[in-house]
Amino acid sequence: MRYLVAYDISDDAVRNKLVKLLNDFGRRVQFSCFEIEITRTDLEELINRVNYLINSETDKVFFFPISEYAAPFVKKLGRKDGEDNSNMVL
Repeated sequence: MRYLVAYDISDDAVRNKLVKLLNDFGRRVQFSCFEIEITRTDLEELINRVNYLINSETDKVFFFPISEYAAPFVKKLGRKDGEDNSNMVL
């Protein structure tokens, strides 16, 4: 299943750890969004790891499913896939 993961993390160190974790499952599509492809079992493990990592009082992480039906209708505007993201600043 494909997911869009969006987050708002207040602590730089925690945010950097989350980015490294999400990089293992997908690709960054915005500064605070990842598109991931993941099995149900791996998703449960990822959610547990993220929940352990974040501060539930100040941080937010959302997992939005993108169905196989909806995926072809996603519109992506602007910079094309595969372009250099080295200028991203956390």
